[in-house]
Amino acid sequence: MSLFKQITIIMSLFLLVVILSVMTLNLQSAQKYAQQELYANAQNSAASLSLSLSNAQGDISTMSTMINAVFDSGYYKEIRLLDNNNEMLFQRTKEESSLDIPGWFKGLYDFKNPIASANVSTGWNPIGQLQVVSLEDNAHIKLYENFLELLQTFVFIALITFTLLFFLLKLILSSLKRLVEQAEAVSDNNFIITEDIPTTSEFKEVTLAMNKMVAKVKDIFEKEAASVQNYHRVLYTDALTSLGNRNFFELKMSDFLSSQGADASGVMLTLYFDGVSDANKSVGHEKVNQFIQDLAQIIKKRVENENGALIARIDGTKFSMIFPGLHREDIESCADDLLTQSIVNLENASITGCDCAIKLVQMNYTSQDTTASLFDRIESSLQDAQKNTVNYAVQQESDQSTLQKEVIERRIKEHSIALALQDVYDQDHNILHAEAYVRLFDENRNVHEASDFIPLVHKMNLDTNLDKSVINYAIKEPLMQEKTVAINISLRFVQDKDALQWLKGRLAALSKARTFNFEISNHNLLNAVNEVLVFSNLVKAAGHHFGIDRFTIEEGSNLNYLQMIKPAYIKIDSKYLYDMLQDKEGKSNPALQNLIESLDIKIIASNVEDKKTQTTLAQMGIKYFQGSLLSDPKLV
Repeated sequence: MSLFKQITIIMSLFLLVVILSVMTLNLQSAQKYAQQELYANAQNSAASLSLSLSNAQGDISTMSTMINAVFDSGYYKEIRLLDNNNEMLFQRTKEESSLDIPGWFKGLYDFKNPIASANVSTGWNPIGQLQVVSLEDNAHIKLYENFLELLQTFVFIALITFTLLFFLLKLILSSLKRLVEQAEAVSDNNFIITEDIPTTSEFKEVTLAMNKMVAKVKDIFEKEAASVQNYHRVLYTDALTSLGNRNFFELKMSDFLSSQGADASGVMLTLYFDGVSDANKSVGHEKVNQFIQDLAQIIKKRVENENGALIARIDGTKFSMIFPGLHREDIESCADDLLTQSIVNLENASITGCDCAIKLVQMNYTSQDTTASLFDRIESSLQDAQKNTVNYAVQQESDQSTLQKEVIERRIKEHSIALALQDVYDQDHNILHAEAYVRLFDENRNVHEASDFIPLVHKMNLDTNLDKSVINYAIKEPLMQEKTVAINISLRFVQDKDALQWLKGRLAALSKARTFNFEISNHNLLNAVNEVLVFSNLVKAAGHHFGIDRFTIEEGSNLNYLQMIKPAYIKIDSKYLYDMLQDKEGKSNPALQNLIESLDIKIIASNVEDKKTQTTLAQMGIKYFQGSLLSDPKLV
């Protein structure tokens, strides 16, 4: 029960006791006063009438007339004339009248109507005794009217009191409500500092104490987040240029190649500084390092405008730029600008006395590649490349690709798709959910994996249409109704307001017993945080779950978006997770795990390919796993 209700009940009981006490005392006092008034009036009337009757010289007829005259005034209930032997000589009694007074009210008090008496005599000879009883109806009416007036007064006072109490308690308890919200926010790792300090001393002290605690917890959380980001930087950042290093390149490229999404293919640019050894001998390491730093800034400034592009310094002379989901024609101007600016920077660096030049190689990558094969292709392409030119390692897409595009577009419109499910398990081998991978049937009913057609789907802007087909298929397919299915959503779907309204309608029509998970890659999320927040809120409001796939810490971003979006789970590549959960000496470093789990977010280790990896991660405290070791995607 709330404090407001408790105080209201106490005040109600208090007012009820006061009302009952006051009304009881008032009723008793008014009753006593009414009885005294009735007796006084009856006694006065008896004395006055007895004197008048004395003049009748004992004539009963005359006395009866005189008594009738007085009785007919209507103020008396009964007048009796008794002789000396108490025998009735004459009597007038008023019949009981019906009063407009509730019976329960008259039952509240015991009203005694007193009898007044006076002796009647003729001279010194006593005739008898006159008894007068006043009419008590007026007394009852006055008591009832007084009761109603008092009750109305107390009701009015109670209304004013409770109104004032309501606003007073609302004002006082608003600070307590803010404290509750503040405490609940802390449990969700949202750190709210209350600026409106209450004036009530007790609440003021509690509010200041809460602010102090929240500030400390916030500081601890931010230090933990900074520690995680710094450790990521140590592992995956080049010390000289602050760009990604070779480990970062391998991590992200492996992530892209295994994504089965639009970024499973794309374009790479590799910029090579030829002649670095001669330059180090000629002008010294310091000047060469400055040149490399300037070159890194040129690359970063030019490439950062390209949506989703990543940069890494894969060794002392090579910079590699990844453009996921793009094609050669998309980055031609970028490549030309980079070459021109790099050559100008080399000329301005005053590196003389050596044969130095810039090589820029452009090559495509697809899901059939591996990181090892890409490194081999890079080295081979650089050896064959001409200096100070943009060298193309592959040709543009052939006409056959155009035909494939037409087939893909037609098959998506015909909803000729299927889903392959890969289960996600907990440490006890119970299924958490099943991730759905889209497959496409061609006209010969051959099944194609996502990496075969998703890049072209993205290029043709069919992502949203494909996502709708996948969602409809997952909803209608009977074999999927017994499982919680996780569906990967494209960034274009998330950014499409019409698509979101469509999804809201589809989810609203579902049975409450059915639950879906919707995932988006961390890379796409960081390109549209606000849109993803809207999407995740829509999904959670409909009773479903939102997750982040392929999570890595991105350079230049903090982890506050995890607090804001609050996903149900995060999928992290097992190799990356392993690296982040131990320090350079191989000792446990649970900062990332503590940070994520403090937000009540599950960590799922993905791409688990061997038992040793699973066992090691389990020993580190990871509870959920996904990968070919546990199960391969199975077509439904």
